[in-house]
Amino acid sequence: MEIYTLPNGPFMVNSYLIVNGKKAIMLDPGSGIRPLLVKAESEKLEIEAIVATHGHIDHIDGVNKVKEKFNVPFYANSLDMELIQSVQMQARMFGVPDPGQVIPDKNLPSSGEIQIAGLTLELYHTPGHSKGSVSIRIEDVLFSGDTLFNFSIGRTDLPGGNYEELISSIRNQIFTLPDETRVLSGHGPETTVGREKKMNPFLS
Repeated sequence: MEIYTLPNGPFMVNSYLIVNGKKAIMLDPGSGIRPLLVKAESEKLEIEAIVATHGHIDHIDGVNKVKEKFNVPFYANSLDMELIQSVQMQARMFGVPDPGQVIPDKNLPSSGEIQIAGLTLELYHTPGHSKGSVSIRIEDVLFSGDTLFNFSIGRTDLPGGNYEELISSIRNQIFTLPDETRVLSGHGPETTVGREKKMNPFLS
């Protein structure tokens, strides 16, 4: 598995191109996703799906650009459907360009495993930043969305946020994973589970 990270858009969201051979997944596509689309096209990658860790605009406002280019299904958790349906209102609220209506094609389960692009995605329901936030583990990497960051945690003052749920999600889901698990979050640099257990000021 190879992972290409692109901080992009006005919120500097981390969008990820996850590659397995010639197959790939686009995770959390932001509005500035074009460089990853160009890479996928130039390397003749077969993007099999778009996956969102949650429904806030910065993580889904590039979905339609990926769909237009590759005509692939978009996975998002149904508990965030209200958020996703409000993406145009979110654009107005934050003063960013309207991405148009974003429509999930498939439900991303809250837990269990699914197979995409020849990879096994282990799913962990981690509400707190939003009701339908799902952290995704592939091999030794956890894509935590906006639940856990390097030395920080996700906001809980946005629609669907709940501080107690967020802390519980991190402690009871993410912190049960091996310490060496890499954590690639929705914003900022990567970290590990062990590092955050020991040093995250919100959780120590």
